[in-house]
Amino acid sequence: MGPDAGIATIGQTVRYPDAVVTCSKFDGQDRLLPNPVIVFEVVSPTSVRTDHVVKLAEYQAVPTIRRYIIVESDAAVITLHARDQDGVPFDAGRRLDSDIVRLPEIGIEIPVASIYEGTAFAQEIGKPI
Repeated sequence: MGPDAGIATIGQTVRYPDAVVTCSKFDGQDRLLPNPVIVFEVVSPTSVRTDHVVKLAEYQAVPTIRRYIIVESDAAVITLHARDQDGVPFDAGRRLDSDIVRLPEIGIEIPVASIYEGTAFAQEIGKPI
């Protein structure tokens, strides 16, 4: 998938997440990804409201998205929003700062420390906030 592949959300809105997982086959030239399952967004200081509020509502409207993961860029903090098995809209979100990002939909777990490896604040992972 190239950087131009997006996700159709509400109305005519198309979002281009920082990373996305789909379990559906698609042509590598497709402009829209079918059936996105997990979406990652990396927050910059100028995108905080958009990522935590606007995109949250838009991704919640896509029934195939099971997890929306927001990765902060100025601190080792991840917010995980998950939809339950019955398709109930995303929960309020859990803040992960020294845990593991569990992605049962694709059978993997990612330590938060590995996401922030090499950053200036990586040594803060696991310390009380």
